[in-house]
Amino acid sequence: MREARKALHGHGASDVHSGATNVKMAHIPVVIAGGGIAGMAVALSLINRGIACLIIEPEITLNARIGETIPPSATSLLARCGIDHLLIDPAHLPCYGNQFVWGSSKPYEKSFFSQINPHGWHLDRPFFEKQLRTHCVSRGIEWLPGHRITHIDQHLDGWHISLDGGGNIAGKVSCSFLVDATGRQARIARMLGRKRRRLDALIGISTQLTTDGTAVPHYTYIEAVANGWWYAAPLANKRLSVVYMTDNDLIDKELTSTSHFLRCARETSLISDIIKRNLSANAEETTLRPASTTALDEQTGDRWLAVGDAAYAFDPISSYGIMSALEGGYYAGHAIADTLAGSTEALTAYDVIISQAFAIYLKMHSEQYAAERRWEAMPFWGRRRIR
Repeated sequence: MREARKALHGHGASDVHSGATNVKMAHIPVVIAGGGIAGMAVALSLINRGIACLIIEPEITLNARIGETIPPSATSLLARCGIDHLLIDPAHLPCYGNQFVWGSSKPYEKSFFSQINPHGWHLDRPFFEKQLRTHCVSRGIEWLPGHRITHIDQHLDGWHISLDGGGNIAGKVSCSFLVDATGRQARIARMLGRKRRRLDALIGISTQLTTDGTAVPHYTYIEAVANGWWYAAPLANKRLSVVYMTDNDLIDKELTSTSHFLRCARETSLISDIIKRNLSANAEETTLRPASTTALDEQTGDRWLAVGDAAYAFDPISSYGIMSALEGGYYAGHAIADTLAGSTEALTAYDVIISQAFAIYLKMHSEQYAAERRWEAMPFWGRRRIR
């Protein structure tokens, strides 16, 4: 494997294409396009089966993400993936339940104390991904950062992949199996002619606040409003993540201003109470990120599969995102290992597992939005009732 990496970095001899660095065609059993949580989960599952893999990613982005909370049910999954020890770090806070204003103007609370695992987690998402990356490297998983897959060809021996590292740096690798873990872009699947279906146009506008005084209790806070809903969750180091979810065409352009964003947050009831606890905005500006429910028309094919958001992407109201990435990656790794060992049913089984999970999500998603009837005539809620 290390010889393969040397080849990719220009120590080989065969010409790739005009103007490119001369490199040798390296062969790796499995190439994973994308180094996010889903891609890393696949790699860990493969390495546990004794199968070498290479993660290729154009860049490392560890910015704050929408939806940093994972439910108590994630504990067993994290243990199964062998990464539950990562949550011991004080960067991750326990989450003891949800407080919400949804379907009524009256606030409600749903505690996790009655469950087998008494709390979930408020993840510091960038730090968690950094932890996971370090763990993967310690397990011997290989990385090729700063490279983008530009072309793929299927051959009898698997896939031939062309890479662009920027400038005149280029290379080629071959693999027996290819994984699309490129997130909502689903770049590999789209190269193969697959299409994505978007069920809505949900987008999240977010910022982080810093606390000057009273610590925010470790709950997730959710509040429905006329054309969307608000989300807030405490993070380590006296920070608070605040997000407003609405449809792309319903965004108030002024929400990109942090001051206007906070003024709108203070017009709520539950979220406003948290904001007023001596909180001040930090230097970060508000950011916009897609959060719609999307599905790839086919999640598997001949010696390839999609995982995580590349296969199915979830509305943050579900808290399915990280869970789906980890669980999908775990099963994907085993499906790939079984396929390489000669199984003709492993990919079908993987497809069934993730498709059933998506079907369950859709039912829950529909029921969750149907529970809010105060603004049925408003565009945001009316669209979800019709669907």
